[in-house]
Amino acid sequence: MQTSARQRALDRIIPLLVGATVLGFAAGSSSVPDVTRVGHPLRWALLAALLVAAAFEVLPRLSVPVPATVAAAAFAALAALSTAWSVAPRTTFERSVSIGLLFCTCLLLAAGARGRPGRAAAIATGVLGGAAAVGVLGLLLLGVAHHRAVQSATYEAPARFNGFGQDPNTVALLFAVVTPLAVWALLSTRRRLFAAVALAVFAGTIVASGSRGALLAAGVGALVFAAAALRRPRAALAGVAAVAVVVGAGLAVQSLPKPAASSTPVAAAPGPTPKPGYLDAEARYPLAADIGQPLPGGGQPPVRRSFFGGSGRLDAWRGALHEVARRPVVGHGFGTEQDVFVDRYYRFVGGLPENSYIGLALQLGVAGLLALGALVGVLAGAGIRALAGPRRSLAAAGLGVLAAGLAAALVQSYVYSVGNIATAALWIPAFLLAGVAADA
Repeated sequence: MQTSARQRALDRIIPLLVGATVLGFAAGSSSVPDVTRVGHPLRWALLAALLVAAAFEVLPRLSVPVPATVAAAAFAALAALSTAWSVAPRTTFERSVSIGLLFCTCLLLAAGARGRPGRAAAIATGVLGGAAAVGVLGLLLLGVAHHRAVQSATYEAPARFNGFGQDPNTVALLFAVVTPLAVWALLSTRRRLFAAVALAVFAGTIVASGSRGALLAAGVGALVFAAAALRRPRAALAGVAAVAVVVGAGLAVQSLPKPAASSTPVAAAPGPTPKPGYLDAEARYPLAADIGQPLPGGGQPPVRRSFFGGSGRLDAWRGALHEVARRPVVGHGFGTEQDVFVDRYYRFVGGLPENSYIGLALQLGVAGLLALGALVGVLAGAGIRALAGPRRSLAAAGLGVLAAGLAAALVQSYVYSVGNIATAALWIPAFLLAGVAADA
């Protein structure tokens, strides 16, 4: 009787903790400084609480999915081992511990969902609920602090919606990853009104953010869900067509806003006065943006965003790949992406190359890419097997999240960074596939 009472309590607590953890990581990446200050330590406390609750759920009869455990352990072990050759050993050790804790939490949640369909669905709903709360907070912020919620237009880019995130790409990334869960809840659960509102908030925020990568990633995830969940070919085809129409409309809307007509230059801070006959080279041609910048006297051409480009990522990727070539096998050490990558690109602004695959190659080389591929393969395989079981729709949602997350990884560095807003929201549903597959 006591065990049953504990189970009932955990059935209520764990989904709430899952949603709170997603919201906590969003708070750690907020556009409001006071929220970020609280969110930084809070997100780790919430992840630790979720780990403890998930452990209570499965202990003492621990039965984790073996293939997923081996694959996750191999990745975490490689990350920890890279401390030996890391260019920043302390950072590598700390980051390897954090990814290990996240994977442990995900495995325990998957173990607790084995044989319990309601638990798996509740955890997925918890992820969706946490993301929906982030969307609502973004809309509230728009009403009370417009300057925090919207990035002003410049002569290079139109105004873009930040919402609750630090920049337009932050919250859009989270919503792209969880969009398949909203579609799943809309079509397969009784929470249709909640799911419809969440899906509308996600879609509206992504389009208003101007993040083309997030919009395409959300579309990929929804397409995978539609193709995997809908049994009848006509229904699946209709679902795929609907997703394509929505994504196409979103891309069209994103192309409508125009940059500001003019921009008032900001005066630079005065530096030391050079000696007579000399010029300050750093002021006239700063090394922080010398690659791709015209030589002094050549003017300052604006960087225009367009449908196919304008973010400067290709320049950053090429530069990062040169650093990968220095240590192609095992990389520079897990978590050192920001230390190794140096942004000297005129058309790119960022401390990371904004590609998870290149970023992981910087950190762990080809070995890291193989370890990540093995983990993704195990989880995707489990999800495909689960499609033949009684929880086909939930398995399709998990596969959709995994597909959206991998698509977003092409334009964002995040899948290995636990502190990122979307990392937990990606791996929790992805690992659930291993628990759902056990019932197939």
